[in-house]
Amino acid sequence: MRIRLAYVALLAILLLQFCFGANEALASANNENNESKLHNNLDISVQQNVYGEDHDSITELPKSSLPFPSPQLPNSSNVIEPQAEIGPTYPSTNISMRIGDILYSTKTIGASSQIVGHVGIVNSNFKMVHVTLPVDGGVVDNMSTYMGRHGSGETIKVYRPKNGMGVAAARWATYNYSSINEYYINPFAKLGDLNPNYCSKFIWQAFWFGEGVNIGQNELNANTNGYVTPTHIINSPKLVYVTSFKAP
Repeated sequence: MRIRLAYVALLAILLLQFCFGANEALASANNENNESKLHNNLDISVQQNVYGEDHDSITELPKSSLPFPSPQLPNSSNVIEPQAEIGPTYPSTNISMRIGDILYSTKTIGASSQIVGHVGIVNSNFKMVHVTLPVDGGVVDNMSTYMGRHGSGETIKVYRPKNGMGVAAARWATYNYSSINEYYINPFAKLGDLNPNYCSKFIWQAFWFGEGVNIGQNELNANTNGYVTPTHIINSPKLVYVTSFKAP
């Protein structure tokens, strides 16, 4: 009788162990399955987000949402290129060129006696857009050509627009320089007239029409009859001096 009871007890213990082991294995399998599903769901979610971001990054914005208007570009090899924030450094400096920087030199290009100094603006190709007497109008120069228009050793100073300004002004200058075909300083002409024009008036126009800002020192607008000198431009509280370099 005792042997029979011991045998039954042993069978019960084995049965319990078997059931417990099976439940544990089943639970483990369920956990692995759930973890696998969760992992797969996470992988799918991440992939969808990545594809979504990639797709959005190459979606072309409608023209109506662009930050600047899109007028017809002049037929020129100097048309504006995709804009970059930082360019090469100015000669013999560690200061990077920026779109919208104003370059000022104390001597007048072309030896005009009517106004002292010269100013130009850096465009998105990191070339200088300016109006000058030798070409009787507007021109775009690379740095070597621009420096070559100055005397050897002449200092060229760089002034930078504050508060992120300058890009729209540079764009306006690039779009409109080829429309300037007469260099003449008329102190009684409207500042908004494209012709005749001169260096500092052109830069003032670039900021007025491009940025909606009067960069002169007085209360000026496009209908003002008057003139703007290079000194008026560089002394504007909307600009800050950053560096200088010399023409070779």
